[in-house]
Amino acid sequence: MGEAVSVGELFEFLLAEWHLPADYILDNWTDELLDLMVEKLVARKQREARIMRSGPSGTSERQKVPDSVLFARAKNLVKVVKK
Repeated sequence: MGEAVSVGELFEFLLAEWHLPADYILDNWTDELLDLMVEKLVARKQREARIMRSGPSGTSERQKVPDSVLFARAKNLVKVVKK
């Protein structure tokens, strides 16, 4: 289990993560919605940490990737729209 944090530390983390003003959350979210959003955020952060620890091949070893491979993979992640 993680370490305990103050309400202020938790709120600062949430505001930085979600990019929402504090008054929006306080005025528009129920306690139940805030609890659910925090629960889902914690679960996502834990999944991300687990993925980062395991690495791309399921091991904790770091791999070097040629730039051509990196850009080929990134090309599928980004869509450029010309206006």
